[in-house]
Amino acid sequence: MSELLSDKFARAAEAGVYFDADRRSPRGFMLRVTPAGARSWCLNYRLKDTGRERRITIGDVAAWPLAEARKRAAELRRIVDAGGDPLGEREERRREPTVTELWERFVAESLPRRAASTQHEYQAAWRDWVAPAIGRLKVSAVSRSDIEKLHRKISEKGKLRRANAIKSLCSTLFAQAITWEMRADNPARGVKGNREHARQRYLDDDQLARLEAALDQFRPRRPHSVDIIEMAMLTGARRGEILSMRWRHVDLAKAVWNQPATETKQRDWHSPALPGRAVEILQRRKAEREARTLVRLREDDFVFPGGNERAARSRLERDWIIIRATAGLNDFHFHDIRHSVASWLISANLNLDVIGQVLGHKKAATTRRYAHLHDAARRSAAAILNEKLGR
Repeated sequence: MSELLSDKFARAAEAGVYFDADRRSPRGFMLRVTPAGARSWCLNYRLKDTGRERRITIGDVAAWPLAEARKRAAELRRIVDAGGDPLGEREERRREPTVTELWERFVAESLPRRAASTQHEYQAAWRDWVAPAIGRLKVSAVSRSDIEKLHRKISEKGKLRRANAIKSLCSTLFAQAITWEMRADNPARGVKGNREHARQRYLDDDQLARLEAALDQFRPRRPHSVDIIEMAMLTGARRGEILSMRWRHVDLAKAVWNQPATETKQRDWHSPALPGRAVEILQRRKAEREARTLVRLREDDFVFPGGNERAARSRLERDWIIIRATAGLNDFHFHDIRHSVASWLISANLNLDVIGQVLGHKKAATTRRYAHLHDAARRSAAAILNEKLGR
Protein backbone atom coordinates (compact mmCIF):
# COMPACT_ATOMS: atom_id res chain seq x y z
CA MET A 1 0.00 0.00 0.00
CA SER A 2 1.04 3.62 -0.47
CA GLU A 3 1.31 6.02 2.43
CA LEU A 4 2.67 9.47 3.07
CA LEU A 5 5.47 8.30 5.31
CA SER A 6 6.76 10.18 8.34
CA ASP A 7 8.93 9.35 11.32
CA LYS A 8 5.84 9.36 13.55
CA PHE A 9 3.96 7.01 11.24
CA ALA A 10 6.96 4.67 11.01
CA ARG A 11 7.11 4.32 14.79
CA ALA A 12 3.38 3.51 15.12
CA ALA A 13 2.51 1.55 11.94
CA GLU A 14 1.18 -1.97 12.17
CA ALA A 15 2.80 -4.94 10.42
CA GLY A 16 2.91 -4.49 6.66
CA VAL A 17 4.68 -2.90 3.69
CA TYR A 18 4.17 0.84 3.01
CA PHE A 19 5.48 2.52 -0.14
CA ASP A 20 6.18 6.22 0.29
CA ALA A 21 3.73 8.44 -1.62
CA ASP A 22 5.86 11.53 -1.09
CA ARG A 23 7.18 12.87 -4.39
CA ARG A 24 10.55 13.58 -2.78
CA SER A 25 11.18 9.85 -2.38
CA PRO A 26 12.75 7.72 -5.14
CA ARG A 27 10.66 5.02 -6.75
CA GLY A 28 10.45 1.88 -4.60
CA PHE A 29 11.28 3.55 -1.26
CA MET A 30 9.25 1.88 1.49
CA LEU A 31 8.72 1.07 5.16
CA ARG A 32 8.54 -2.55 6.23
CA VAL A 33 7.11 -3.60 9.61
CA THR A 34 7.31 -7.28 10.52
CA PRO A 35 4.80 -9.13 12.74
CA ALA A 36 7.52 -9.23 15.40
CA GLY A 37 7.68 -5.43 15.36
CA ALA A 38 10.95 -4.87 13.48
CA ARG A 39 10.77 -1.63 11.49
CA SER A 40 13.14 -0.81 8.64
CA TRP A 41 13.47 1.41 5.60
CA CYS A 42 13.92 -0.48 2.31
CA LEU A 43 14.16 0.03 -1.41
CA ASN A 44 12.39 -2.21 -3.88
CA TYR A 45 13.82 -2.33 -7.40
CA ARG A 46 14.04 -4.48 -10.52
CA LEU A 47 17.29 -5.43 -12.25
CA LYS A 48 17.59 -3.80 -15.64
CA ASP A 49 18.98 -6.85 -17.43
CA THR A 50 16.68 -9.58 -16.03
CA GLY A 51 13.73 -7.74 -14.52
CA ARG A 52 14.23 -9.67 -11.28
CA GLU A 53 12.70 -7.90 -8.30
CA ARG A 54 15.01 -7.18 -5.36
CA ARG A 55 14.64 -5.54 -1.97
CA ILE A 56 17.54 -4.03 -0.05
CA THR A 57 17.33 -2.92 3.57
CA ILE A 58 18.63 0.57 4.25
CA GLY A 59 18.43 0.54 8.02
CA ASP A 60 16.37 0.36 11.17
CA VAL A 61 13.80 3.10 11.74
CA ALA A 62 15.20 3.81 15.20
CA ALA A 63 18.67 4.47 13.76
CA TRP A 64 17.71 6.14 10.47
CA PRO A 65 15.51 9.28 10.40
CA LEU A 66 13.23 9.41 7.36
CA ALA A 67 15.19 12.20 5.67
CA GLU A 68 18.49 10.27 5.83
CA ALA A 69 16.85 7.02 4.72
CA ARG A 70 15.27 8.87 1.76
CA LYS A 71 18.68 10.27 0.79
CA ARG A 72 20.30 6.83 0.93
CA ALA A 73 17.45 5.36 -1.11
CA ALA A 74 18.08 7.97 -3.81
CA GLU A 75 21.75 6.96 -3.95
CA LEU A 76 20.82 3.30 -4.33
CA ARG A 77 18.22 4.12 -6.99
CA ARG A 78 20.90 5.88 -9.06
CA ILE A 79 23.03 2.72 -8.89
CA VAL A 80 20.06 0.64 -10.07
CA ASP A 81 19.26 3.04 -12.91
CA ALA A 82 22.87 2.74 -14.06
CA GLY A 83 22.46 -1.03 -14.31
CA GLY A 84 23.85 -1.96 -10.88
CA ASP A 85 22.57 -4.31 -8.21
CA PRO A 86 23.17 -2.89 -4.71
CA LEU A 87 21.89 -5.98 -2.91
CA GLY A 88 23.97 -8.26 -5.11
CA GLU A 89 27.06 -6.19 -4.38
CA ARG A 90 26.36 -6.36 -0.64
CA GLU A 91 25.91 -10.13 -0.81
CA GLU A 92 29.14 -10.44 -2.77
CA ARG A 93 31.01 -8.49 -0.10
CA ARG A 94 29.60 -10.77 2.57
CA ARG A 95 30.89 -13.78 0.66
CA GLU A 96 34.39 -12.33 0.45
CA PRO A 97 36.93 -14.21 2.58
CA THR A 98 38.12 -12.81 5.86
CA VAL A 99 41.79 -12.52 6.78
CA THR A 100 41.28 -15.55 9.04
CA GLU A 101 40.06 -17.57 6.05
CA LEU A 102 43.07 -16.35 4.06
CA TRP A 103 45.34 -17.48 6.90
CA GLU A 104 43.68 -20.92 7.04
CA ARG A 105 44.33 -21.43 3.33
CA PHE A 106 47.88 -20.13 3.76
CA VAL A 107 48.46 -22.66 6.57
CA ALA A 108 47.12 -25.49 4.41
CA GLU A 109 48.85 -24.66 1.14
CA SER A 110 51.87 -22.41 1.71
CA LEU A 111 53.13 -22.68 5.28
CA PRO A 112 54.21 -26.36 5.05
CA ARG A 113 56.78 -25.40 2.39
CA ARG A 114 58.66 -23.24 4.87
CA ALA A 115 61.24 -24.29 7.45
CA ALA A 116 59.87 -25.67 10.71
CA SER A 117 61.28 -22.74 12.69
CA THR A 118 59.60 -20.28 10.30
CA GLN A 119 56.31 -22.13 10.63
CA HIS A 120 56.44 -21.81 14.41
CA GLU A 121 57.34 -18.12 14.19
CA TYR A 122 54.47 -17.43 11.78
CA GLN A 123 51.98 -19.35 13.90
CA ALA A 124 52.97 -17.42 17.04
CA ALA A 125 52.88 -14.08 15.21
CA TRP A 126 49.42 -14.81 13.82
CA ARG A 127 48.07 -15.96 17.19
CA ASP A 128 49.50 -13.12 19.28
CA TRP A 129 49.29 -10.13 16.95
CA VAL A 130 47.77 -10.47 13.49
CA ALA A 131 44.58 -12.40 14.28
CA PRO A 132 43.45 -10.08 17.12
CA ALA A 133 44.11 -7.00 14.97
CA ILE A 134 42.76 -7.87 11.51
CA GLY A 135 41.58 -11.48 11.59
CA ARG A 136 37.89 -10.58 11.36
CA LEU A 137 38.28 -8.09 8.52
CA LYS A 138 37.53 -8.95 4.92
CA VAL A 139 40.69 -9.45 2.90
CA SER A 140 39.64 -6.67 0.53
CA ALA A 141 38.90 -4.29 3.42
CA VAL A 142 42.36 -4.28 5.02
CA SER A 143 44.11 -0.99 4.37
CA ARG A 144 47.68 0.20 4.74
CA SER A 145 46.59 2.20 7.78
CA ASP A 146 45.50 -1.08 9.44
CA ILE A 147 48.99 -2.53 8.98
CA GLU A 148 50.63 0.74 10.07
CA LYS A 149 48.47 0.79 13.20
CA LEU A 150 49.47 -2.78 14.08
CA HIS A 151 53.15 -2.06 13.40
CA ARG A 152 53.01 1.09 15.54
CA LYS A 153 51.24 -0.73 18.41
CA ILE A 154 53.96 -3.38 18.61
CA SER A 155 56.73 -0.80 18.22
CA GLU A 156 55.36 1.28 21.10
CA LYS A 157 55.78 -1.77 23.35
CA GLY A 158 59.50 -1.63 22.61
CA LYS A 159 59.40 -4.65 20.29
CA LEU A 160 60.97 -3.02 17.24
CA ARG A 161 62.25 -6.17 15.55
CA ARG A 162 59.02 -8.00 16.31
CA ALA A 163 57.02 -5.18 14.73
CA ASN A 164 59.08 -5.52 11.55
CA ALA A 165 58.63 -9.30 11.56
CA ILE A 166 54.84 -8.92 11.87
CA LYS A 167 54.84 -6.44 8.99
CA SER A 168 56.83 -8.92 6.93
CA LEU A 169 54.34 -11.70 7.70
CA CYS A 170 51.43 -9.47 6.66
CA SER A 171 53.23 -8.67 3.41
CA THR A 172 53.77 -12.39 2.75
CA LEU A 173 50.15 -13.17 3.56
CA PHE A 174 48.68 -10.50 1.28
CA ALA A 175 51.14 -11.30 -1.51
CA GLN A 176 49.57 -14.75 -1.44
CA ALA A 177 46.12 -13.15 -1.47
CA ILE A 178 47.07 -11.38 -4.71
CA THR A 179 48.19 -14.70 -6.21
CA TRP A 180 44.87 -16.24 -5.20
CA GLU A 181 43.03 -13.24 -6.72
CA MET A 182 41.47 -12.18 -3.42
CA ARG A 183 42.64 -8.60 -3.90
CA ALA A 184 44.75 -6.61 -6.33
CA ASP A 185 47.25 -4.87 -4.02
CA ASN A 186 49.33 -5.48 -0.90
CA PRO A 187 48.36 -3.22 2.05
CA ALA A 188 51.68 -3.92 3.79
CA ARG A 189 53.64 -2.42 0.92
CA GLY A 190 54.93 1.04 1.75
CA VAL A 191 54.64 0.59 5.52
CA LYS A 192 57.89 1.94 6.91
CA GLY A 193 59.72 -0.48 9.17
CA ASN A 194 61.80 0.30 12.23
CA ARG A 195 65.54 0.78 11.86
CA GLU A 196 67.22 -2.35 13.16
CA HIS A 197 70.73 -2.73 14.46
CA ALA A 198 72.16 -6.22 14.50
CA ARG A 199 73.01 -7.37 18.00
CA GLN A 200 76.71 -7.65 18.70
CA ARG A 201 76.64 -9.58 21.95
CA TYR A 202 79.35 -12.18 22.47
CA LEU A 203 80.73 -14.11 25.40
CA ASP A 204 84.20 -13.19 26.56
CA ASP A 205 86.35 -15.72 28.42
CA ASP A 206 85.13 -14.69 31.87
CA GLN A 207 81.46 -14.80 30.83
CA LEU A 208 81.96 -18.18 29.16
CA ALA A 209 83.46 -19.58 32.36
CA ARG A 210 80.49 -18.28 34.38
CA LEU A 211 78.02 -19.81 31.94
CA GLU A 212 79.77 -23.17 31.99
CA ALA A 213 79.72 -23.09 35.81
CA ALA A 214 75.98 -22.36 35.78
CA LEU A 215 75.41 -25.25 33.37
CA ASP A 216 77.28 -27.61 35.70
CA GLN A 217 75.15 -26.36 38.59
CA PHE A 218 71.85 -27.00 36.80
CA ARG A 219 72.85 -30.21 35.03
CA PRO A 220 71.20 -32.51 37.65
CA ARG A 221 67.94 -30.51 37.67
CA ARG A 222 67.68 -29.41 34.03
CA PRO A 223 69.57 -32.11 32.08
CA HIS A 224 67.71 -31.71 28.80
CA SER A 225 68.06 -27.92 28.66
CA VAL A 226 71.72 -28.06 29.67
CA ASP A 227 72.43 -30.53 26.86
CA ILE A 228 70.59 -28.32 24.36
CA ILE A 229 72.55 -25.25 25.43
CA GLU A 230 75.85 -27.12 25.22
CA MET A 231 74.94 -28.43 21.76
CA ALA A 232 74.31 -24.82 20.69
CA MET A 233 77.72 -23.81 22.07
CA LEU A 234 79.43 -26.72 20.31
CA THR A 235 77.75 -26.36 16.91
CA GLY A 236 76.47 -22.79 16.58
CA ALA A 237 73.13 -24.26 15.46
CA ARG A 238 69.87 -22.41 15.89
CA ARG A 239 67.54 -23.32 18.72
CA GLY A 240 64.87 -24.75 16.41
CA GLU A 241 67.40 -26.85 14.54
CA ILE A 242 68.63 -28.48 17.75
CA LEU A 243 65.13 -29.08 19.09
CA SER A 244 64.13 -30.65 15.74
CA MET A 245 67.09 -33.06 15.76
CA ARG A 246 66.07 -36.70 15.31
CA TRP A 247 68.23 -39.76 15.79
CA ARG A 248 68.07 -40.56 12.08
CA HIS A 249 69.74 -37.17 11.42
CA VAL A 250 72.81 -38.13 13.44
CA ASP A 251 75.68 -40.34 12.25
CA LEU A 252 77.62 -40.91 15.46
CA ALA A 253 80.17 -43.17 13.77
CA LYS A 254 81.15 -40.42 11.32
CA ALA A 255 80.43 -37.59 13.79
CA VAL A 256 78.12 -35.83 11.30
CA TRP A 257 74.74 -34.17 11.79
CA ASN A 258 72.69 -34.41 8.59
CA GLN A 259 70.14 -31.61 8.89
CA PRO A 260 67.32 -31.97 6.34
CA ALA A 261 66.26 -28.95 4.31
CA THR A 262 62.88 -28.88 6.08
CA GLU A 263 64.57 -28.12 9.39
CA THR A 264 67.02 -25.40 8.34
CA LYS A 265 66.44 -21.70 7.84
CA GLN A 266 68.30 -21.72 4.53
CA ARG A 267 65.97 -24.50 3.24
CA ASP A 268 68.90 -26.63 2.15
CA TRP A 269 70.63 -29.74 3.46
CA HIS A 270 73.35 -28.96 5.97
CA SER A 271 75.78 -31.57 7.30
CA PRO A 272 78.15 -30.05 9.86
CA ALA A 273 80.81 -32.13 11.55
CA LEU A 274 80.15 -32.76 15.24
CA PRO A 275 82.86 -31.93 17.80
CA GLY A 276 83.91 -34.83 20.01
CA ARG A 277 82.15 -33.38 23.03
CA ALA A 278 78.89 -33.11 21.06
CA VAL A 279 79.21 -36.76 20.04
CA GLU A 280 79.73 -37.68 23.71
CA ILE A 281 76.54 -35.84 24.68
CA LEU A 282 74.55 -37.67 22.01
CA GLN A 283 76.04 -41.06 22.86
CA ARG A 284 75.20 -40.52 26.53
CA ARG A 285 71.64 -39.46 25.74
CA LYS A 286 71.14 -42.48 23.50
CA ALA A 287 72.47 -44.86 26.16
CA GLU A 288 70.31 -43.25 28.86
CA ARG A 289 67.23 -43.48 26.63
CA GLU A 290 67.78 -47.16 25.89
CA ALA A 291 68.48 -47.94 29.56
CA ARG A 292 65.31 -46.35 30.99
CA THR A 293 62.70 -47.62 28.54
CA LEU A 294 61.57 -50.94 27.17
CA VAL A 295 60.39 -49.25 23.99
CA ARG A 296 62.89 -49.67 21.18
CA LEU A 297 64.54 -46.41 20.12
CA ARG A 298 63.23 -45.39 16.70
CA GLU A 299 65.28 -43.39 14.23
CA ASP A 300 62.52 -40.82 13.85
CA ASP A 301 62.41 -40.11 17.60
CA PHE A 302 63.49 -36.65 18.72
CA VAL A 303 66.84 -36.43 20.48
CA PHE A 304 65.30 -33.95 22.92
CA PRO A 305 61.79 -34.42 24.41
CA GLY A 306 59.00 -32.60 22.63
CA GLY A 307 60.99 -31.66 19.55
CA ASN A 308 60.37 -28.11 18.36
CA GLU A 309 56.83 -27.92 19.71
CA ARG A 310 55.66 -24.90 21.69
CA ALA A 311 55.83 -26.65 25.08
CA ALA A 312 59.42 -27.76 24.49
CA ARG A 313 60.47 -24.26 23.38
CA SER A 314 58.78 -22.71 26.42
CA ARG A 315 60.50 -25.17 28.75
CA LEU A 316 63.90 -24.39 27.26
CA GLU A 317 63.27 -20.63 27.41
CA ARG A 318 62.25 -20.87 31.08
CA ASP A 319 65.37 -22.86 31.98
CA TRP A 320 67.60 -20.60 29.87
CA ILE A 321 66.40 -17.50 31.74
CA ILE A 322 67.25 -19.15 35.08
CA ILE A 323 70.65 -20.40 33.93
CA ARG A 324 71.78 -17.12 32.34
CA ALA A 325 70.64 -15.19 35.42
CA THR A 326 72.74 -17.48 37.61
CA ALA A 327 75.70 -16.70 35.34
CA GLY A 328 74.99 -12.96 35.55
CA LEU A 329 74.11 -12.76 31.84
CA ASN A 330 70.58 -11.34 31.90
CA ASP A 331 71.10 -9.47 28.61
CA PHE A 332 72.40 -12.54 26.78
CA HIS A 333 69.87 -14.11 24.38
CA PHE A 334 69.90 -17.75 23.34
CA HIS A 335 70.65 -16.75 19.74
CA ASP A 336 73.70 -14.84 20.99
CA ILE A 337 75.30 -18.24 21.57
CA ARG A 338 75.42 -18.58 17.77
CA HIS A 339 77.08 -15.17 17.50
CA SER A 340 79.62 -16.22 20.12
CA VAL A 341 80.46 -19.39 18.23
CA ALA A 342 81.15 -17.27 15.14
CA SER A 343 83.40 -14.97 17.16
CA TRP A 344 85.37 -17.93 18.58
CA LEU A 345 85.95 -19.39 15.13
CA ILE A 346 86.99 -16.03 13.71
CA SER A 347 89.40 -15.48 16.60
CA ALA A 348 91.02 -18.79 15.61
CA ASN A 349 91.70 -17.26 12.16
CA LEU A 350 89.32 -19.58 10.30
CA ASN A 351 88.31 -18.52 6.81
CA LEU A 352 84.93 -16.76 6.66
CA ASP A 353 83.71 -19.19 4.00
CA VAL A 354 84.48 -22.12 6.29
CA ILE A 355 82.70 -20.42 9.18
CA GLY A 356 79.71 -19.83 6.91
CA GLN A 357 79.62 -23.54 6.11
CA VAL A 358 79.77 -24.43 9.81
CA LEU A 359 76.88 -22.07 10.66
CA GLY A 360 74.85 -22.97 7.60
CA HIS A 361 74.83 -19.51 6.03
CA LYS A 362 73.47 -19.54 2.49
CA LYS A 363 74.82 -16.07 1.70
CA ALA A 364 78.43 -15.04 2.24
CA ALA A 365 77.24 -11.58 3.29
CA THR A 366 75.62 -13.12 6.36
CA THR A 367 78.99 -14.40 7.55
CA ARG A 368 80.85 -11.23 6.61
CA ARG A 369 79.00 -9.27 9.28
CA TYR A 370 81.27 -11.05 11.79
CA ALA A 371 84.43 -9.95 9.99
CA HIS A 372 84.93 -7.01 12.35
CA LEU A 373 85.68 -9.53 15.08
CA HIS A 374 88.79 -10.74 13.32
CA ASP A 375 91.08 -8.78 15.62
CA ALA A 376 94.27 -10.55 14.51
CA ALA A 377 93.66 -9.66 10.88
CA ARG A 378 92.94 -6.04 11.76
CA ARG A 379 96.08 -5.76 13.81
CA SER A 380 98.15 -7.27 11.00
CA ALA A 381 96.73 -4.75 8.56
CA ALA A 382 97.55 -1.91 10.95
CA ALA A 383 101.11 -3.22 11.36
CA ILE A 384 101.61 -3.37 7.57
CA LEU A 385 100.41 0.20 7.14
CA ASN A 386 102.59 1.34 10.03
CA GLU A 387 105.65 -0.27 8.47
CA LYS A 388 104.83 1.12 5.03
CA LEU A 389 104.79 4.64 6.37
CA GLY A 390 108.05 4.06 8.24
CA ARG A 391 106.71 4.58 11.72
